[in-house]
Amino acid sequence: MRQFAAFLILVGLFVVLVGTQFQASDGDKLAAVARLAGAKIRSAMPPAVNVAAPVDALRRELPVRPDEAVRARLAADKRLINVNVTVVADGTAIRLRGVLSDARMRKIILSLAENTIGVEQVVDELAVPAS
Repeated sequence: MRQFAAFLILVGLFVVLVGTQFQASDGDKLAAVARLAGAKIRSAMPPAVNVAAPVDALRRELPVRPDEAVRARLAADKRLINVNVTVVADGTAIRLRGVLSDARMRKIILSLAENTIGVEQVVDELAVPAS
């Protein structure tokens, strides 16, 4: 998917360059401007600043496995406060277990689980007592 997106971006850039009658000398000017901007940014930053560190810290905090992602989504949803749901993973299949107060909560939980990246199948073992 990424390769396809990169290809579309390159095609778009080609169309823009041809449409604006881009000359080879324009490329040299753009490269010089890019080098100058990069040098100014590097000189403005303190030498000890590692720009990638915040991105790496965020990446370590993001859930990797599908069950972790579903747990994180359920915990983050304010509509599901005090709702206890067990999430068990079997590869890309997720099994949801628990007793809920109403059918609306069940719909919310199933929707969140089904629309989580990495989840291909949701097994619904959620119980809603009859009123």
